[in-house]
Amino acid sequence: MLDPIIYLHIPKTAGTSFRVSAENYFGESGILRDYGADSGDTSKDIIKSYYASEDLNSLRELGLTRKLLCGHFSLPRYREVFPDSPIMTFFRDPMKRVVSEFVHFSNHYSFNGTLENFYRDPKFQNRQHHMLGGAKPTDLDFYGITEQYEKSLKMFNQRYATDLQVAELNKGEYSPASVVKPTPEQMDEIYHLNQADLNLYKHALTHFDEQATKPRIVGSDTTRYRGNFGGIRENKLYGWASDSKSDTPTKLNIAVNGVFIVSITADKNRPDLVRNGINTNGKCGFAVPLNALGDISLHDSISVTTEDGLFELPNSPLVMAA
Repeated sequence: MLDPIIYLHIPKTAGTSFRVSAENYFGESGILRDYGADSGDTSKDIIKSYYASEDLNSLRELGLTRKLLCGHFSLPRYREVFPDSPIMTFFRDPMKRVVSEFVHFSNHYSFNGTLENFYRDPKFQNRQHHMLGGAKPTDLDFYGITEQYEKSLKMFNQRYATDLQVAELNKGEYSPASVVKPTPEQMDEIYHLNQADLNLYKHALTHFDEQATKPRIVGSDTTRYRGNFGGIRENKLYGWASDSKSDTPTKLNIAVNGVFIVSITADKNRPDLVRNGINTNGKCGFAVPLNALGDISLHDSISVTTEDGLFELPNSPLVMAA
């Protein structure tokens, strides 16, 4: 049995169309979906083995029976569970992606602010960069370009010996009142605020056609750090982080809405990580009282990064829900 293909579904990059094409080809039973613990699109098996128990051994056994694992998560989350999985995604022009996500949030998530309110919010900036967890497009086994979707799907089929067909869904066909045409000034500001995404996109375009001949990539270690932001439990932020280049416990920075609040050291004992072969000594966990961050309100965004800023933990940022 082989590790499943891991598809990082970056929001508003034609990801739902690709996922549906994959489901039609592999069958519903061949797909695992992770769109968050509270999403109806998340597979019940993921809820049980990842969110409810963090039983990574069970998750690995389950994943080996599937062909594709997809969802809104960052690259490092499942790398430790499926070390030989090829990783893939789609990239999109960051300005177009941001505007599309603004329309989506306005129509489906009751976002009542302006376009400027949306794109100036740090949690909606550089989403492609954050989901890659520090990797480059060429670190992945395969990537598509949203603006060249049909060509991308053809290249995917050639690379993985599949026959996925085009399924054009979730394209944001809203009422005329929902159409948003940013001004040149707004476009410039969006690109400026999403410079990391713009660099990724340019890199992806430059090397896109090279994928037809490049060798397969599996088990690649694209980041120096590993870890996970587990969320909030018993009024504490919890998770773990480790540094492959040092035996010293990793220092982390916690920010709220993009503003630095506190620095911590991930040195709590996590015997479960040792038991599952993820960390050698287990001294890499953290549990921070929520009140250490000050007054936290609904929709506040909490992010956890390494002190040097090179790595943001998977599941970060976390947006406070009701």
